[in-house]
Amino acid sequence: MGTTLLKTAIMQPTFNPWIGHFDLIDYVDKFIFFDTTQFVRREWQNRNSFKVNGTKHMFTIPVAKTTKREELLIKDARIDFSHFDFRKKLQRLLELNYKKAPFYTSVHDFILEQIYFETDSLSRFNINFITNIARQIGIETQIVILSQTDFQSDRKKSELILDICEYFDTTEYISPQGAKIYLDSKIKDFEHRGIAIYYQDYRHPRYNQIGDDFIPYLGICDLLYNEGFEKSASIVRSGRNYEKARGSQI
Repeated sequence: MGTTLLKTAIMQPTFNPWIGHFDLIDYVDKFIFFDTTQFVRREWQNRNSFKVNGTKHMFTIPVAKTTKREELLIKDARIDFSHFDFRKKLQRLLELNYKKAPFYTSVHDFILEQIYFETDSLSRFNINFITNIARQIGIETQIVILSQTDFQSDRKKSELILDICEYFDTTEYISPQGAKIYLDSKIKDFEHRGIAIYYQDYRHPRYNQIGDDFIPYLGICDLLYNEGFEKSASIVRSGRNYEKARGSQI
């Protein structure tokens, strides 16, 4: 392992993720899409929220059923087009609810390009969506898709994350708060491999948003329609806060 510090984050490819997700991408040197883990229905891989009639509305991408759901990996999950085309439904939702947003005209065609990306792979759809938005707002972090590497491990949870970090020569693993429950007990294992753990403690900023009441934790599309491409990265970064494991602040 070299002496250069390498911040790495590992996240599943999710649909229209919230703005804190994009700060995580921006903060690290290498962002790894963890698409070789189990697909879980009613999680963030195929659903997220928009502001609809002043309220938080959850939109779900239909995923084809499989007889072995417990064995379905994210990379193998297929979008179900058999009953309806979710893209047309999503386009209609955006046009009805964001048409009066300040940056609708400059943003909408770009968003539609991502929505109509030709694939039935949920993972490819999400990765294309996230990567192109990140690049559009000025985030240039190196992005890796785990299934496209030679990495292999049969371990679970924190041990698997540790193996991934070591494979990519990570010196600082940057994790969302949700993983703290199982990572805290493994800090010394990471330190033994020369890897420090930091947790994202994102402070959600307010931004201009159509409607009377501000609703936080919506998908990134809400920010783009309301604030445009040029301002979005600085707004995303304004909520930045990371703490070293065991509470020592960066």
